Amino acid sequence: MKRMLGRLCAVLLFVLIFSLQKTVQAEQIIHHGVEVNYRGSASDCLACHDGGLARPVATCTVTCGYKTAHSLLKDYPPVKKRKKFVPAAVVKAKGIKFENGKVTCISCHNLKNPKRYHLVMENKKSRLCLACHIE
Repeated sequence: MKRMLGRLCAVLLFVLIFSLQKTVQAEQIIHHGVEVNYRGSASDCLACHDGGLARPVATCTVTCGYKTAHSLLKDYPPVKKRKKFVPAAVVKAKGIKFENGKVTCISCHNLKNPKRYHLVMENKKSRLCLACHIE
């Protein structure tokens, strides 16, 4: 009886932890009148920001620079340019997130920030840019 009760408790604890973990990962918020996962993937963001429901966002997945569109789904740091970028562990400690090791919308934007552009940090004097870029 005690063994069965112990197993039941272990299963319930596992279910509870799994449920809480899933809830944290998929936390929904209202973003401009639409319920979204604030940690959504790039495809989640672009589902609206393609010009259909929200302002379109130009993205760059190949050759990106300071004056080009948003870099998206690029490895961080770029393999051939590691010396020009802050180490990923340091960047993550500043609150910048990656999607499977790649730069994505949530790397620079936090939908919980109510200010314009929903940046993960103030960009005064290019602070956000310099969180990743050394030069």
